[in-house]
Amino acid sequence: MKLKSECTLADGFSFREKLYAQFSFFSLGVTGAVGIVLVDWQWVFPYFFIYGYGILGIVMRHLTCPRCPHLHVYGDCLQFPPKITMWLVKERKTTPFSVVEKSLFYFVFILIPIFPIYWLVENPILLSAFLVTVAMWYAGQFLYFCRRCRVKECPFNRAA
Repeated sequence: MKLKSECTLADGFSFREKLYAQFSFFSLGVTGAVGIVLVDWQWVFPYFFIYGYGILGIVMRHLTCPRCPHLHVYGDCLQFPPKITMWLVKERKTTPFSVVEKSLFYFVFILIPIFPIYWLVENPILLSAFLVTVAMWYAGQFLYFCRRCRVKECPFNRAA
């Protein structure tokens, strides 16, 4: 990683960037959960597990965040206040993702937007809202954040 003065991202993420990432991600989770609850509330528990543990437990704790120079070198984080993320991430990793880690990564990011669709089909307004929030989050990630990411090992990294 370059010196802080040589890296424009070393100054951290802007409030607007954090707000966009947080709003779009939490909106897709809430919209998906509401759609599930309205049809068959018992299925919201597996969704909360997939959404919560998939992101906090798998992606943040074990895969991407332990490899993030923003968190470990510059003390900033896009998804959470840095102190909370530092509490969640116990150790820094510098190794590339293994085949199992990449598979888990893709599984979580595919399952989160796919799982609630079965229940959302019955409510076109919620389904539309859900698809908009999913599009917002993934477009923000792929077209903006992933193009600037410095986690070289992340499968979504699109930095040139």
